Formats: sequence, C-alpha cells, structure tokens
Amino acid sequence: MKTPAPVDNLEHLTKCPLCSKKYHFSKALILDEEDDRTTFHLTCESCQTSTLVFVSMGQFGIVSLGMVTDLDRNEVKQLFKNEAISADQVLEVHDFMKKFECSAKDLI
Repeated sequence: MKTPAPVDNLEHLTKCPLCSKKYHFSKALILDEEDDRTTFHLTCESCQTSTLVFVSMGQFGIVSLGMVTDLDRNEVKQLFKNEAISADQVLEVHDFMKKFECSAKDLI
C-alpha cells in the first residue's frame, strides 16, 4: 500500500464544503501563525460560505480541521485580536454554573 504524501490529507480543504468550488487561496485571510500551526479564514467566491481552517504539523504528519462559520472576514479578524480566555476565567464560569439553580433557558 502506498504511503500518502504529507499534504494528501489537505485536499478536502481546497474546495468549498457546500458547493465544491475551488477556493482562491490568494484571498485567504491568515489569522494566526505559530511554529507548526496556522489558522485561516476562507470565503467561497461562488456561494459566499465562510470556513475557518486550522492546520498543524504533528508527530504523525499534517493535521487539519475545517469548519463552516457565519463569521465574515471583519468579524473573525476582531475575534482573533481579542485576548484568549484564561484557565481562571473557565474555572470561574464553572463555579458559577455549579451554583446556578435555574434552567439553561434562564441564562439566555
């Protein structure tokens, strides 16, 4: 059996998940690049579907994840400018939810 090339598993990221048209990567918005990890935003010129894509180099090769989003270029840029949520903030919300005595509907 032939061993796949390292980038073979990225083929699915070259096309829109909804209409299957090829992306124009010259218009991709790079949101974050660190060491072996890149995050970018793509918008299909055909159907206008936006996708967030995460690509990283792991111990066993390239790992990728693409997910459809309703965030446009400006919204996603703003989101990635913000400071990351800290572990303390997560624990604070967890403690709040543990003590919360209403339904989830009451939170909305």
